Order: sequence, then C-alpha cells, then structure tokens
Amino acid sequence: MPVLSGKSHWASITSPNKTFEPHKWMIDLSLEGEELEKAKKIGLSIKNKGDERGDFVSISRKVYRKDGGENSSPGLVDSQKRPMENTLIGNGSDVNVLFKTYEWEYAGKAGVGSDLQKVQVVNLISYGDDDDFDVVSGGHSAVDTLDDDIPFGNTGS
Repeated sequence: MPVLSGKSHWASITSPNKTFEPHKWMIDLSLEGEELEKAKKIGLSIKNKGDERGDFVSISRKVYRKDGGENSSPGLVDSQKRPMENTLIGNGSDVNVLFKTYEWEYAGKAGVGSDLQKVQVVNLISYGDDDDFDVVSGGHSAVDTLDDDIPFGNTGS
C-alpha cells in the first residue's frame, strides 16, 4: 500500500465527517516535490483551490459499504506508532498517510480512487488549541461547582 507524506488539512480521522452524504473519514493532504510526483504516478487526482493547501489530494474512507455494512475507522498513530485515540489533527500537521488504491469507472469517466487506512502524525498541530485566554488566579473553577449541593427541583410537600 502506498504512503504519502505532507501537511494535513480538514482531517476527520477519529470521527467521520458527517457534513455531506456519504459520511466518511477523510484528510486533505498538501503535497510538494517528490511526494506530489509520487501521487501523480499513482494516478490520484491532484487538486488546487488557490488556498493554503496548494497542491493536494483528498483521501477518504466511507463509513458504510455498498452492502450497508460498516467500515472500520482508519488507524491513527504517533511518530512512534503508538495509538492516538480522541486526538483532533489541526491544519498544517505533518503526517504520513497509508491508503489502498482502486480503479473506478462511472458515466464514461475513469480514474484511481483511494481508501484511507491509517494516519501517522509526525508533528501535531493541535486542533482548537485554547490559547485565547490566560488563567485567572482566584476565579471560578468548574471543579468548585462539583462540590456544591445541586437542588433537583421540588421534593414535594
């Protein structure tokens, strides 16, 4: 199975993207140099929307097969091949993407498709990193709320 290395964009690996049908796990992978040439040789469709992704390929796996069965989610590992569960991959992360290829033909057109198998994160840029605020010493803490008695409505009279 081929592996491509590049920058991650719009990664939905730990949970599928459900914005459009069919639902799928996916990643847009920005490619340059040898990696871009490798993707061209494989026959993948190279896209360029004039944005920060530059030249990229979209690699995905549908949640449901044609027979209605469910596909397994793609694997996600760190640079040491240790599993990464519940980790969101931010745009610009350096990743290696393992995928299968298949040939397709539809409505007089043909090409090479890809089925996402596994993503290895080489350099993680955390998605949604919350650096917008500083910690406020002495302010309210959600942990403090856990110790309070919480009334559960009318207990009856």
